[in-house]
Amino acid sequence: MEGTFEDTLPEHLKKVELIAEMSCTLQIVKRLKEIGFSVKQILKTIELPESAVLRVFDGKEDIRKIAIDTVKQQIAENDGKIPECRDFIKWVENALQYFETEGDKEELIPLAEPQRLTCEQWAQYTPYENKLELFDGEALADLRERENMIIALIYNIGLKHLIKILPPESKTILKELLDEQ
Repeated sequence: MEGTFEDTLPEHLKKVELIAEMSCTLQIVKRLKEIGFSVKQILKTIELPESAVLRVFDGKEDIRKIAIDTVKQQIAENDGKIPECRDFIKWVENALQYFETEGDKEELIPLAEPQRLTCEQWAQYTPYENKLELFDGEALADLRERENMIIALIYNIGLKHLIKILPPESKTILKELLDEQ
């Protein structure tokens, strides 16, 4: 009897830890929903089963229940074995970047000539873990990510080079837009 308890206790603790981490992650999903994120955006930000995210969005169930069910589902899909710990911390960091205020960033002002970027600037202005993705015809997860990345790139190549590489039609449109302002 002792051997059985000693064998099941670590497995039980691992499962409880996974449920607790899943609960925390689903709380972040709930918060992202409250600030206006869509299911698609959340699934791009945090690697979770879509069914769990949809249940959080539905709002009819307790987060802990959804976490328990999700972990049970993952165990079932893993032939009854508790899956290896996921890196929830990375997901949390990824989600939290959306809560940063724009004022926390060093402002990049593209000039005519190219400017060098620091590693810190690059990290602030590029997507999480520098992952470039295309989802449903949209580059990156959202407009803010696209704007930040393009500013960093224009800062790095300079406005002169940007104008040089634009097709003639785009130069005409850009001139017209600048004249309107």
